[in-house]
Amino acid sequence: MRVLIVDDEEKITNVLVSYFEKNGDHTWVAHTGESAIQIVDQIPLDMIILDLMLPDMAGEDICQYVKLNYDICVIMLTAKVCIDDKVKGFKMGADDYIVKPFHPKEVLVRAERLLPDSKKKQIITLGPLEFHKDERKVLINHQSIQFTPHEFSILLLLAENPKKVFSRDDLIQKIFGFDSDINPRIVDQHIKNIRKKVKEDYIQTVFRLGYKINEKVQE
Repeated sequence: MRVLIVDDEEKITNVLVSYFEKNGDHTWVAHTGESAIQIVDQIPLDMIILDLMLPDMAGEDICQYVKLNYDICVIMLTAKVCIDDKVKGFKMGADDYIVKPFHPKEVLVRAERLLPDSKKKQIITLGPLEFHKDERKVLINHQSIQFTPHEFSILLLLAENPKKVFSRDDLIQKIFGFDSDINPRIVDQHIKNIRKKVKEDYIQTVFRLGYKINEKVQE
């Protein structure tokens, strides 16, 4: 999930960034309305956590701008408890409303529930690595990495089943088909190529068993 956190209080943005990043999401931070709109116009976001009381413009105006131009979920954060303020926020297009003070875990849970099922299914994140299944694209730290079709399929299979160990034969059957006459060492070469491209040890070798996603990546 690509999340923009907009709040003029650095303490709040730091805490929320920590929770979302630990969850495997990618975050951007804005402390003013102007910088928030700049990010919205430049980055394909899935979610905005938006404080209503910013130094340069009202959060409601930012929400209205977002909803008129993009398909992005917006959760409003505010110290205002009046029901009229909440109604105004929802009329501007807010998808949810959280009153300060709040626990950051609540914000994370609400954000995950709002994310459309289509995006949940089509995007997988593992730390800085992000799979876009429908586009067959992989991003690392938001930079596109080119994989061959077989490399992509192997890495995606491991990412979708992070706790499972796949033997060479498992991977051949899943990627090449049951009737494929493929030398098992071809799998090793694909794994080697993937490791070179991601430049981090996302794939763990399990002695005498096969390969899986490195547990450290899942933390």
